[in-house]
Amino acid sequence: MRGRTVLAVAVLTVASGCTASRSPGPPPPLPPLEKITELPVRVPRKGELPPVVGHEQHYQIVPKDTLLDVARNAGLGFQEVKSANRDVDEWIPPAGLRVDVPTRWILPSTSQRGIVINVPEMRMYMFPATTKPGDKVVVRTWAVAIGTDDSQTPVGPFTIISKDKNPTWYVPDSIYKTMDRPRRVVPPGPDNPMGAYRIRLAKGLYSIHGSNTPWAIGRETTHGCIRLYPEDISELYGMIKPPMNGEFVYEPVKVGATDGRIFVEVHEDVYHRFRSLDSEAWRVIRAAHVAGQVDPDRLRQAVREQRGVPVDVTGIPLRPRAILTQSQPDTPPAAPARRIAGERRS
Repeated sequence: MRGRTVLAVAVLTVASGCTASRSPGPPPPLPPLEKITELPVRVPRKGELPPVVGHEQHYQIVPKDTLLDVARNAGLGFQEVKSANRDVDEWIPPAGLRVDVPTRWILPSTSQRGIVINVPEMRMYMFPATTKPGDKVVVRTWAVAIGTDDSQTPVGPFTIISKDKNPTWYVPDSIYKTMDRPRRVVPPGPDNPMGAYRIRLAKGLYSIHGSNTPWAIGRETTHGCIRLYPEDISELYGMIKPPMNGEFVYEPVKVGATDGRIFVEVHEDVYHRFRSLDSEAWRVIRAAHVAGQVDPDRLRQAVREQRGVPVDVTGIPLRPRAILTQSQPDTPPAAPARRIAGERRS
């Protein structure tokens, strides 16, 4: 009798169209991480917004991974990965967790020639020296380390005057006084914080150089110089031909456009140069003449989260370029942007 009951239930199940529930299988494996350093772009003309370049990736945490490992494997700075995954424990992320790998960026608003280093983004962009608006070029990009709050990386133009391999570091007095084991001269080798390559700037004692501590990349760790991963400075070194021009910029908020959509990329104001990052975001939006196309709530959320990735803030699709001119009226928010008069240090 029991066997008949089981058979009857099975028949009813099939007849009613029901099927046995199946537990979901594991998610499909993610592709291996890609280190993105080459960005084919069309350089914007006057009145156009910079493009969004690259593409975002994802990575599944395995046991003993940290976000430092994710950053290193993808050629990103630590702060980039940490900001994109603010709710994740950077030292003990749970195995199996899928994290964002932020390899998508908005180009900075600059002259877009030579080397451009956006200090709060902790990222370098290298444009061909002869780049003109409208050109289709390949832009190179690398993560960098910047100066601490007490020894800030400066802002402004610079010229590369020389480069040298396996440099000897002659320690400046200001740094010598702070060293645990003071040394006036540090020869080439594993103890030299400049690494294997140095690119000297005609801007005080500042240089772009390698590092003997790769985990410092994407952090505020230097006395104002710019550090790169050892493999990245090796690549950059071969491309540099002094004299070459460059620029340090300070853009915690960038705005760009792709496929008629408006994006902002918001980073931490690492040197605290603005009273309100929200006001600075609106200043940048108004300067781009797209305030009327931006959703204020989306913009506020992007500023609040500061994830350092391009965020779609479109309220109304972007108007044609022909009417994005200096004469185009905007409807700015009621509160005007206010910037601190002067900077704390440079």
